[in-house]
Amino acid sequence: MEDSVVVALVYILLFVLTVDVIYIAMLLAPRRPTPYKEMRYEAGNLESGPAKAPLAMQYIGYVLMLVALEPAVAIPIAIYVFFGDIFATGIAALVGGLVVLTASTYAYNYAKRVEMWRISS
Repeated sequence: MEDSVVVALVYILLFVLTVDVIYIAMLLAPRRPTPYKEMRYEAGNLESGPAKAPLAMQYIGYVLMLVALEPAVAIPIAIYVFFGDIFATGIAALVGGLVVLTASTYAYNYAKRVEMWRISS
């Protein structure tokens, strides 16, 4: 089997396993709300009002930084593996670096805007 076919099969297998794990976790997760589940948790900070949502959206900026970084590293590696062209790999790495820099700058500034997540009275 060619290397590219093996790499593609591994990616497909990992994708299927990831979807399966997410689906199984959703099936096994308890769904009955309790006071402890609805309590606000702010990683050591004092509580300030009721929780806005079950997902801590104030951390979305950090999630954006992580999501932008992974493809910027994986795409140049994939280009080199599939095509073996070092010039195209370098161009992809430069473009990926610019995308990461732009997305990280936006995400970092977004994450610092704590006033967006305070409950106004």
